[in-house]
Amino acid sequence: MGGGSVGSSMADANELSCPICMNLMDDAFVAACGHQPFDLQDTTEHIEATDIKQHAESLEPENECFKKLKKFDVSTTAIDPPSSLVRGSCCHCGQSIQLRSYETPAPQAQKEKLAEFSDCADMTGLLQKTDCLRLGSQDTSRTGPRTVMEGTVLKKEETGYDSMKREGCQSGLEDFKSMLSSFMEYSQLKVIAELNNGVHVDSRNIVSSIELNKDEELFATAGMSRTVEVFHFSSVVNGTAVDHGPVAKISRESKLSCLSWNKHMNNQFAFSDYEGIVAVHDVATCQSMIQFNEHENRVWSIDFSHTEPHLLASGGDGRKVKVWSTKQEASVLTINMKANICAVKYDPGSSVYLAVGSADHNIYYYDSRNIRQVLHKLEGHRKSVSHVEFTSSNNLVSASIDSSLRLWDIEKRVPLRVFRGHLNSKNFVGLSSNGNLIGCGSETNEVVVYHKDFPRPAAWHSFDSPCAGHVGKNADLTFVSAVCWKRDSPVMLASNSRGIIKVLALPFQQI
Repeated sequence: MGGGSVGSSMADANELSCPICMNLMDDAFVAACGHQPFDLQDTTEHIEATDIKQHAESLEPENECFKKLKKFDVSTTAIDPPSSLVRGSCCHCGQSIQLRSYETPAPQAQKEKLAEFSDCADMTGLLQKTDCLRLGSQDTSRTGPRTVMEGTVLKKEETGYDSMKREGCQSGLEDFKSMLSSFMEYSQLKVIAELNNGVHVDSRNIVSSIELNKDEELFATAGMSRTVEVFHFSSVVNGTAVDHGPVAKISRESKLSCLSWNKHMNNQFAFSDYEGIVAVHDVATCQSMIQFNEHENRVWSIDFSHTEPHLLASGGDGRKVKVWSTKQEASVLTINMKANICAVKYDPGSSVYLAVGSADHNIYYYDSRNIRQVLHKLEGHRKSVSHVEFTSSNNLVSASIDSSLRLWDIEKRVPLRVFRGHLNSKNFVGLSSNGNLIGCGSETNEVVVYHKDFPRPAAWHSFDSPCAGHVGKNADLTFVSAVCWKRDSPVMLASNSRGIIKVLALPFQQI
């Protein structure tokens, strides 16, 4: 390198020049400038690198090498070089050199923000990754800055940092907190349509369940009014007030607790009631197809299988989960439990796996082929689990009357995140997810939306006053009782305990 290698004799060392800045070398290993050039092929022993900061004063500020290499140490590890080792060339002589990234301490502003979010590991990780973006790094696996050098030294205008500045991006973590706060600020959901024509508005008309059919052309509601009402979605969204009426209506003798559409048939849905009956109907004919009455107590939850069109499950106050087939009158499976059942949900990828939310504060994950042994038990809620909803093949979100939602890793049996910001201590307030977004009701008469990666609400809508934003604990006793997302969409349906139904959407910037 530059007229001699690290293996040269001590006698010839004084005649050698540093290949980085051309200063004469004091010996075979160290030049007056402090740089430590070496040849990987000739060096066989590890030589500890000299901290370049100790020699910074010996270089002129105008020196191009100093400008380009001030954040690097010359690596002298010949065997097993560190993962952050990069190759470059001196801007003066063009000689190849080996460089190791030098990580500077985190700025004080970052330390303060990390301390502020110390109770949230996900926030901390996000802050650290954003710091890498601030410095133009393409490698977010490290928290310190690293300039990637290939061949020649990069010019300042070629770095990601300057590119970000030219594109109008905010640099650094100085504004990151405000950016994050903007996303997490209580943003309003936009009202697309509202069913409030004087017929639904009644404190006795609590909507217990709202759900879209397979092709999302229809949606149905069921609740305390003892009726199932089916609406055409596009007519509600695009039509006049006259078009908002139900296209089908089914009356029952008992209060209704839950409704579930068949995942394979557009016109078939099932509902359950307070007398323990589970009934399957055809919406086209408004006729009952089959009715199951083995439950001896109120049924809280039912769900059709995603993979087997004829299977559905139900559970309630009788401490039993029942699996039914629309092809036969008797249940095909019964799971006896030790506490009342508030929620049942099929795994979207299988007809044999079931998640069960229980009044004993836990979620149970069963393989219906072996019901004697619980496959997974998810513990953490402090009160009854009112709803469960799958967000992916191995994740589900649960709602509890402890005023929290929890996102779970099913196989590891641990909560990935706890969501707080809504009020839920008495009623079933609804839960729905479209994958990234989670929606739930609140006993403040609001719809609350979370993003799965953030523990705090991302958006709100108050049924009391659409322009009021987040109302908080001062709302009356009316609560949002049912929610349902459209698949892969920022649009959702929601209803409250007075029977008011709304179609809501996130603002464009939140999508």
